[in-house]
Amino acid sequence: MEHGRHPVDLVDENGLVVGSKLRRDIDKSRDVYHVVYIVLVTPVGQVVMGKIPARTDLPNLYADQLGAPAATIRRSGESPLAAARRCIERELFIDGAKVVPVGGGLFTLDDGRQTYVSVYYLVAEPPESYSNTDIGELVTFTPREVRERIEHHPEEFAPTFIELWRRYQDRLPL
Repeated sequence: MEHGRHPVDLVDENGLVVGSKLRRDIDKSRDVYHVVYIVLVTPVGQVVMGKIPARTDLPNLYADQLGAPAATIRRSGESPLAAARRCIERELFIDGAKVVPVGGGLFTLDDGRQTYVSVYYLVAEPPESYSNTDIGELVTFTPREVRERIEHHPEEFAPTFIELWRRYQDRLPL
């Protein structure tokens, strides 16, 4: 089935399903849906970020900004963990990854947008190849570099990543 034809749940502030749409019909600037983010941490505790590509088929809100290297909208009937595994295989080309839950809930972002999230991390080296449709490029930073760049150049980061980092950096194996 074509990616945009999968049904996606619309959710409330508690993550409870209140409706559904096809993936291609989601309005990312207005609809509240469940997004799964995977933070990739290297074995030496560095953070691997993904540059969000511009897309015409399923447009990204924060194109050309840095974010979690793998992210997906949870499909109807899919668990957040299954969505995380699907995303890692499809975007990072890593099979059988051991993902660790970090947290989740409703994010209200600085730009006013709301999204319901589940956050996981994966400890692995950055893959040599990955989906160029979903990831513009992978960039590795030390945790200190991430903190400094967010402080001095927040415009380089997707608001979703800034909120994720603010809430969960202390739960990552950095």
